Amino acid sequence: MNRNLKIANSMLDLIGEIPLVRLNRIGMETGTEILVKPEFLNPSGSMKDRVAIRMIEEAEKSGRLKAGSRIVESSTGNTGAAMAFVSAVKGYDFTAFVPSDVADVCRMSIMQSFGAGVASFDVDGEFAEFTGRKRCSDIEGSDTGVWWSRQFANEHAVAAHRDTTAREIIEKTDGRLDAFVASIGSGGTLLGVGQALKEYDPKIRVIAVEPASYPMFGPHRRQSIPGISGGIADQLIESGVVDDVVRLDDEAAIAMAHRLAKEEGIFCGISSGANVAASLIVASGFEPGKRIVTCLCDSRDRYFYSEAYIT
Repeated sequence: MNRNLKIANSMLDLIGEIPLVRLNRIGMETGTEILVKPEFLNPSGSMKDRVAIRMIEEAEKSGRLKAGSRIVESSTGNTGAAMAFVSAVKGYDFTAFVPSDVADVCRMSIMQSFGAGVASFDVDGEFAEFTGRKRCSDIEGSDTGVWWSRQFANEHAVAAHRDTTAREIIEKTDGRLDAFVASIGSGGTLLGVGQALKEYDPKIRVIAVEPASYPMFGPHRRQSIPGISGGIADQLIESGVVDDVVRLDDEAAIAMAHRLAKEEGIFCGISSGANVAASLIVASGFEPGKRIVTCLCDSRDRYFYSEAYIT
């Protein structure tokens, strides 16, 4: 978002350029300055707006996406809402495939409000969590007018964060930070920002945060299926960008999200709570005077009916 902009050509002009906010109560006892990036200020309510516009516009440039095309994606919420938002502005039909076990009414309502089609499906079998991606792949393969954005493997999802999120962090801190902390979803935020920060200053520590019940790193990491899973997540693991991993349970993430609202006036979601809770853990190992930056991925309005640390 260009803060000097008086009249925007469209809502797409309001994506990005999100400032950092200092926490004034939470974490003060650590002696570490914790700065949060309230990415829920993006138009659809999450940092995935950065990814959606980048993927769609790159597909337009390549000729893969054109007037009359239909866009599909498998999503549990934020990417679906962001894709629905950008598609609405640009005039594309968009359909999100959502597993029924996590088809939260708040997240589906946001997508539908932007005019998206939402198809929920039951999951079962060995690779049930990737059923939505398989459906997208099948639909794209049978109809040349359909484009599957492949958020889990699209290189532009990483580039969006490397070129915009990381640049903003470096600019707004004047390049002075000691650690960047972020939850792993598709892995794009951590990989893109991590690559840029390490290039700027290799001493900056990059910390991954993940649900204890669903680890990506370590011996119990998620299994990859070529063309359906892995992608950016595998690149992240193999990149060497991540210096350490913090695992949190739902209770810790939820509790911190509530604290952020009540103590800092920050109305953010559960993964944001996880990021701040992990930042406090990281801060406990630092000497006073250090600075940690983390992202608040989405807004609290998509967790009214169910609170869970999902990435």
